[in-house]
Amino acid sequence: MADGLFAGNGVFHVLPKLDITPLRELFRAAVPRMLQKKGRIDDTLIQNLLTWRHTSGFSVHQGHQLARGDADGQEALAQYIIRNTFSVEKIRYQQETGAVIYTSKMTHGPNRNNFKILNSREFIAAITQHIPEKSFQLVRHYG
Repeated sequence: MADGLFAGNGVFHVLPKLDITPLRELFRAAVPRMLQKKGRIDDTLIQNLLTWRHTSGFSVHQGHQLARGDADGQEALAQYIIRNTFSVEKIRYQQETGAVIYTSKMTHGPNRNNFKILNSREFIAAITQHIPEKSFQLVRHYG
């Protein structure tokens, strides 16, 4: 569901803030049944999804709305949308060994290490995974 709509004259009208809990519950009820009808999941998986302790497995995104005159917010959002998946400043190449060292500030999760050493082929394989397929949709929010 969009955050608003465009009028015929091109003006975007923002919808008022809504409680999206009922919408999440509708998705939570309808999506598993739709997937079951298509033969993608069975009753066991549906039951597991619906009884997860910390989350239902479904969410409905209701992001922060930018005000019409919020130039700083609009610029920050645009920079986020076009950001690279990795930073060139974090890459070092060791010509003597052919190793590529990628440093990071990762401090949480199962991959806490703050660097990774790869040979040239491994590094190219790792970064090319982030190249989207032709016509792949990268931006999913507007409004």
